Amino acid sequence: MTNSTYQAIVCEKIGSISSLQLRTLERKLLSNENIRIKVKACGINFPDKLMVEGKYQFKPELPFTPGLEVSGIISETLNTDKRFKVGTKVMCQLRFGGYSEEVIVNKENVYLMPSNFSFEEAACFRVASQTAYVALVERGNICSKDFVLILGAAGGVGLAAVQLANALGAKVIAVSSSQEKQKICEHMGAHYSLSYESLKEKIDDITLGKGIDIIYDPVGGEYFNKALKCIKWGGKYLIIGFAAGNIPSIPINIPLIKGISILGVRAGEYFRRFPEKKSDSIKKLFDITEKHSIKPYIYSKLNLNEAVKGLKMLEERKVIGRIILSPKDQ
Repeated sequence: MTNSTYQAIVCEKIGSISSLQLRTLERKLLSNENIRIKVKACGINFPDKLMVEGKYQFKPELPFTPGLEVSGIISETLNTDKRFKVGTKVMCQLRFGGYSEEVIVNKENVYLMPSNFSFEEAACFRVASQTAYVALVERGNICSKDFVLILGAAGGVGLAAVQLANALGAKVIAVSSSQEKQKICEHMGAHYSLSYESLKEKIDDITLGKGIDIIYDPVGGEYFNKALKCIKWGGKYLIIGFAAGNIPSIPINIPLIKGISILGVRAGEYFRRFPEKKSDSIKKLFDITEKHSIKPYIYSKLNLNEAVKGLKMLEERKVIGRIILSPKDQ
């Protein structure tokens, strides 16, 4: 390695995303079987924003670099696995650290990049699609012909769920806030694409009054109650997150009367608690992706030093699909 420094976005204090700064950092030496990756692209995820604001369940020590997933090329390795040679195109998931020109990762978190993916697509696939898989398959036990209602369907985790549920044979009902978003949801595989207005009446028409089998909710807030009215007896309500900002509550007699299951989904934590399931689940996810030619929808590509701009776009709910950051020389 000729350069002794690299650039990264750094959070030096918890609070506003506007305080993030591009810093020059000293390169660290590799240890054990770690791999150094020259980052080609990094996906922006909603938890990045929450982590900077101190609102996420995982709180890294300061200072830290946000970023949950990257793609790139192996530039240095101490790993003996012949798949991970210098020059190999890879993608990896992190707990933080991705808004950077380079990352050091353990081989367990590195995957070979699908040959039909661009660096940008590879950098925004794992987090959202893995969340959708754990939610719908591992927790929701989705079945063919299930009616699946997806809130915030035009966002990153929403579109991933739309694509996966469609691939698995479900009847996908996507809900989003504008006609532009609704058209994209249809393009990405939704059978029905709706607004939030009069949601219960629309769902009754579509399901002939039977209701929804699975609700996938990364939004929360006031939309939780609207969606809850649409669930069938014995249905499953999957809690993914609270992009609307407010955490809703529910009278406990409602799950009793309707016989429903309310399930929390944290895909990363799920695999940390059940590591024996990870390899097989990720393989199945990649197999489904290849079979059905699934790719993430990329809304915008920004330079690494525009990280704050990208996070604000996410905050203002302007984004359809995903935003990508790339170092200037990539």
